[in-house]
Amino acid sequence: MRRFADIVKEYARTPAERLPGVLEERLAAGPRCAVTRYLLGCQCFDGGRAATAVQHLMVAHHAEPRLQSAALLVFAGLNWVSSRRTALLPVLLETWEEFRRPEFDHFRRERLLLDAFAQPDPGLDRVGPLAQRLWRLPIRTLRAQLRAAVLSRDAALYPLLTVPA
Repeated sequence: MRRFADIVKEYARTPAERLPGVLEERLAAGPRCAVTRYLLGCQCFDGGRAATAVQHLMVAHHAEPRLQSAALLVFAGLNWVSSRRTALLPVLLETWEEFRRPEFDHFRRERLLLDAFAQPDPGLDRVGPLAQRLWRLPIRTLRAQLRAAVLSRDAALYPLLTVPA
């Protein structure tokens, strides 16, 4: 089995428009690859397919338990499906709070994966560590929701985004 870091680097170098196809091909060849499953799960969230995202992220966390954000996203995805809300961010924040503010972005492998797909943050340093950590999750729709909540200072979301993580 190839090393975790090598797989992350390969996916990070893949052009964004080709990544979904590459991930699907690799899934057939290595269905237990934590990196492949993690990224597929994040893409499923972007596509509004929460149940499929949960399946991928469950496998990712089982294959690599140090991917703590995968576990958080599994429970948030389950809550999102059952709540039938349209936005992931409020459900993710509620789930994070419900599970006693679990750490993620703590282990080296997880940081490696999140760093590889990081985007410059839009001034989240003024908000708080939780917002910064959530921004690092490679889910485009979540980043858009986070940006909107921070810029609007959404009263329902902003207080949780400012707490120390």
